[in-house]
Amino acid sequence: MSLATLALASLFATQDPQPETAPPPDAKTLIERFSRLDPAQRNTVVRNMERRLQRLNDDVLQGIMMFERATASYPAPSQPTWFLPSEYAPVAKARRLIAADTPAHRRATRRMEEFEFLPDLHAVVEFDWQLGKATYSGATLDDDQRFANYVNGYPPGTDHAIARVLEMLDRDEHQRQLAWFFEHLYADRYGGVYADVTMFDAWNSGVVIEMPDTEAIAYARRVLSTQSFVSPIPGDRRRARLYRKVKQGFASHRDYRSLRWVAAATLVVADPRLDATYQPLVRRCHWLWIQVDGDPAEFAARLARTPDRTDFLREIDDAIRASPEVVEGRLETLRSVAEYLRLLAAYELTAAEG
Repeated sequence: MSLATLALASLFATQDPQPETAPPPDAKTLIERFSRLDPAQRNTVVRNMERRLQRLNDDVLQGIMMFERATASYPAPSQPTWFLPSEYAPVAKARRLIAADTPAHRRATRRMEEFEFLPDLHAVVEFDWQLGKATYSGATLDDDQRFANYVNGYPPGTDHAIARVLEMLDRDEHQRQLAWFFEHLYADRYGGVYADVTMFDAWNSGVVIEMPDTEAIAYARRVLSTQSFVSPIPGDRRRARLYRKVKQGFASHRDYRSLRWVAAATLVVADPRLDATYQPLVRRCHWLWIQVDGDPAEFAARLARTPDRTDFLREIDDAIRASPEVVEGRLETLRSVAEYLRLLAAYELTAAEG
C-alpha cells in the first residue's frame, strides 16, 4: 500500500464509508464522475476536499498551500504591446493589429504555438515575464477547474506557488531586458502585428522570423544600449552582426526561462507536463530542490552563484549519477501527493454519489 493510501486510510479510520485503498482512478475518470453530479454536489465535493487538505499534517502539501494563504497583493498582468515605428524606425510602414481569429493571422502564425507549460493547470495567478512579477488575472477558479487541478496532482495554491517561485528566481537584470523585448507582440515587415503571439513564441517555434528595422533598432537601443543604428539599416555586416546578437539573446533567454519554468514546476509535481525538449531538466531540478531543502530563495542564490549553465548542469548530472536514489525519493514523495489527491477525490465522489 502506498504512502498516500496509508495516509488516507489513517485520516478516515473512524468514518463510514471507508476510503478506497485500491489504486485511485485516473484524472479523466474522476472528472467524468464529477461532471455527472449536480452543481451543489460538485461544490460540496470540492469544499470537503479543501477542508480536509487544510487540516492534513503533511509538510509537502502545507508548504505548497501556504503560498495561497500568505498575504500578497498581485498587480494585473501587463497588456499586450508592440514596438512603434514612430519611436524606432519612422520610415517603416505604419502598423495594424491583426486579430487572432482571422485568416491572415492563421496563415502567418500557424506554426507559432505558445510554449506549453503545465497546460493542465488552471491558474488565476501567473508569472508575467515582461513585468518580472506574479500577477493576478482578476478571475476566480470555479468548482470544475479546482477539482480538475486536484485530480491532476496540483494542490490548492499551486498557481500562487509557481508564480511566486518564478518571481524569486528571475533576478538577472540582463535577462529582464531580454524578457521585456521578447514579450512584445510579433510583427512582420509589412506592418502586421499578430494578436496573442509574442516574439518569444514566434522565435521559439523554429520558423524563420522576419526582423523589421523597428524591432532590430529597439533591440540595439534597449538591450545593447547603442544608438548607432537608424532606419533603414543597410544590408551590410553591421546588420548581420546585429541580427546574430538578437538570435544569441533569444537563445540565452530561452535557456534562462526554461530552467526556471522547470524549477518552479518541480517544486510542486514529480512529472510536470512540459515540452519534451526540457524533460532532461526535470531530474536536475528535483536534485537541486533537495540540496536547498525546498527553499526558493536558496535555489535562486544557487543559480546566481553558478552563472555558467553548462558547468552548472554538468555538476548536477555528476551528483545524480553518484546518488540516484536521492532524486528517486523526492519523486516518490511528490507522486504520493498526487495519488493522495486522487484518492481523496474518489472518496468524496463516492460519498456524494450516495
